[in-house]
Order: sequence, then C-alpha cells, then structure tokens
Amino acid sequence: MSPHPSTEAVSKVSTLRLLVLSEIDDWDFGPQLKASGHDIVAWVRPTWGRGPRCGGLCQAVRTTVKAILSLSKPTRTIKPRFDAWTWLDRKKIPRIPCPNVNAPQFIEYVKGLNIDLIVVCFFSQILKTAILQIPRLGILNCHPSLLPRYGGPHPTFWMLKNGESVAGITVHVMTEKIDAGDIVAQRELMIGEIENAGQLLQRQYHASAALLTEAVNAMAQGTIDRKPQNIAERSYFGKKKATDNILDWNRSARQITNLLRALQPYEPLAACLNGKTIKIYDAQPQEGSPSGRVPGEIMAKQLGRLLVQTGNGYLEIRSCEIVPFHGWVNRILQEFLLPVGSRFDLAPPATGLASDAVS
Repeated sequence: MSPHPSTEAVSKVSTLRLLVLSEIDDWDFGPQLKASGHDIVAWVRPTWGRGPRCGGLCQAVRTTVKAILSLSKPTRTIKPRFDAWTWLDRKKIPRIPCPNVNAPQFIEYVKGLNIDLIVVCFFSQILKTAILQIPRLGILNCHPSLLPRYGGPHPTFWMLKNGESVAGITVHVMTEKIDAGDIVAQRELMIGEIENAGQLLQRQYHASAALLTEAVNAMAQGTIDRKPQNIAERSYFGKKKATDNILDWNRSARQITNLLRALQPYEPLAACLNGKTIKIYDAQPQEGSPSGRVPGEIMAKQLGRLLVQTGNGYLEIRSCEIVPFHGWVNRILQEFLLPVGSRFDLAPPATGLASDAVS
C-alpha cells in the first residue's frame, strides 16, 4: 500500500522541488529535469568520494609502468557519456553525503527542504516509513528491470547470467515493500548477444533519465497513471555474492559465457587449476560434437588462447591471468602451468578464491 494514495489526484503545477537519491555518475537526468522546468534542491549519495585527478607527470608514470608490466584490464571498458558530478557543481546543486537516509538527522534535514517529490535511481539503501512520508507527492523509484520480474538489488547481473534477451526499466511508486509499488512507466531494452553488464547498465542509466523525466512531468501535471503490480508474476533475486564469480565447468559453454558477461567489465570469472586461481576476462562459447573429454579439461592451446571442455560445448578463453601475475610474466607462466590435457577443478574451494577473483 502506498503511503501517498493522493498521488493520483495532485493539483496541476508547472514546477516541482525534487530531492534526488542516486549513486550514478554517468547519468544525464539532471539536465533533462532542469530543461522541463523543475528544481533539484539537492543530490544525495552515501559518500561523495572521488579519487584525485592525475596530473601530466603522474599520468606519464602510470603509462610507463603499465607498458612495462603489461597489466591486463577488464575487457570492453565503458566510456562515460556524462559526468553528473561536474554538472552538479556547475549548477551549484548541493551534493549531500548520507551514509544512512533513515537516520533522524537526515530525516529532519529533508523535512526542512520543503520538497514535493523524491526521485530514487540506483541507490543502495532501503528507505523506511519516516522518509517515505515526507514529500508531498511521494517517492518515485527507477528499477533496472521490467517489474514485477527481477525485483531485488542486482537485476542486471541476474538477467545476463540467466541468458535473458530482454531487459528494461520500470518507474514505480516507492513503498515499504521492496520493488513492489504501483508501476508508473516501463520501457523494454533488447539485450545484445555479446553485451556485458557495463554496457547494458549504461543504456539503462540513460534510458531511465528520459523515462523518469516523463514521469515527473506527469506527476506535475496530475496525469500520472498508476498500475498495481501483478504479484503472481513477481520474481526476486537477492544480492550478488563473491562466490557467484566462480566458474562451474559442468555448465554449458553458453551459460559460462553469460556469467562472464554479467560480471564484465567490473570483475573476471574465477577458476582453479592445481591450486592456482585463474582469472578469466574474455571468453566465447564454441559449438562442437562431444569429445569424450571431461568438463574442465584443456583440449587445445594456441597463441595464448585455451579451448576447454564444458558440460555442453567448448569455452574458448581469449584472455586470462594466473593470480597474482600480470603481463609478460603471466604469459610465460601460462605455457608451463596451463598445459594441454590438464584439468580445471570442477568445484573450486570458495574460501579465498572469491576474494582473489575480485581483487
């Protein structure tokens, strides 16, 4: 039940005062909202830490070190399309750090802002009753899936891991029950066959900016159309755990590749061979007739690439590292430590391996 049932019949206004809760940097929601005539009174994150900018000499040193060591990078690094931080500073919109949005001090701060609406998008904290009841028109949340499917904190990861072909975004009224409020707007997004989590998330960010702006405008005009979710169709996935990075060779090559896409470009897959942790950054599934080999066995190796038997099909590993080595040292060690005929552990120990994988 929404704490703001009067949302459906708000008076028509041209300008709303909004508080934004979002941890996204690469997001142009602010400019779109301002272009519609609304006022952002503040922008909230748990913290506003940002690494120091690297000067010319510092950058030159970094480049030289990387060239010497040939440090690997996660594949297909995502280039930002917008810098919300810089835009907020230019527009002199307060950036408010808040480790706990339900803390009494923050509740009192928000009450003093005299806001009409709170907008939430990709924010890691759960809002409780005290803050839900503050804004005159309630709270709109943007969730990166087509609710009621894939409720929960990491839907993009789970959609890619499960091999879904369609993702989306949903704007809904926030209630105390997570991702369960009335739906205001939705948009489907087709998932590319080789698209990874970073690429999909970036598209979700920018699609959500437009959809949220439309929802805020409808709220201001009193034309918001709320539709209750069909709870019978609800699916919920919890937080991604460190052990979700660990590769299971009994899975098909396609399923393993889907898991890698769900992790990239932020984290590699983790596997284990003869006590050594292997981080996999790039791999592709290969079809083929059954070989009679056991899952996890290295069948061929050429030019730094490995062909490994899986539960169904073959995984062509194009980029990997033997922890903790990088670059040319790593490439030399692969010749000796990853020979043809050797076999990855089918069920690598979770202790220690998961922490190595995300380092």
